[in-house]
Amino acid sequence: MDNILSQLQTAELDIKLTEDKLYLKTLTSQETFALRGVQGIGVVDLVDDYNKALTEYKTQMTSKNFGIAFIVVGVILILFVGNSFSMVVGLILGGFVSLIGLMAYLKANKFEEPTLMSAVQIMMSGGIRNFTFDKAHINSTEVANFISKVESTLSAYHKN
Repeated sequence: MDNILSQLQTAELDIKLTEDKLYLKTLTSQETFALRGVQGIGVVDLVDDYNKALTEYKTQMTSKNFGIAFIVVGVILILFVGNSFSMVVGLILGGFVSLIGLMAYLKANKFEEPTLMSAVQIMMSGGIRNFTFDKAHINSTEVANFISKVESTLSAYHKN
């Protein structure tokens, strides 16, 4: 077993640095990198993904507002059409409109407000690998300090 120089361990992310390897483990993946193949490492915020998720969330919240409006219109139809013309027509028409509104409202309620995710990014000659984590659940100072240790180890490794 290699001598562990540094380790960061949280619920979402487990990173171990040895003299010649970097071990990364997330909730969904586990990989090992030889330091000789790693050209750089850093932490990036996944802003583009967040903006896309936020746009989808806002669209769903608009659907939620339309759902509430349809429910209100349906109730008004039941009350006014039922009293003015025919109770059966009012119930059918108002119930149908309210049902559409209720379905839109319930669908929109399934969406949670997105959070900004971050990733430990490893640059290699073959490409870039991202290991995502939620900064809200991990102390970003710990991650930054750990990445700093990895960078200094990489610098020392590549000098040899």
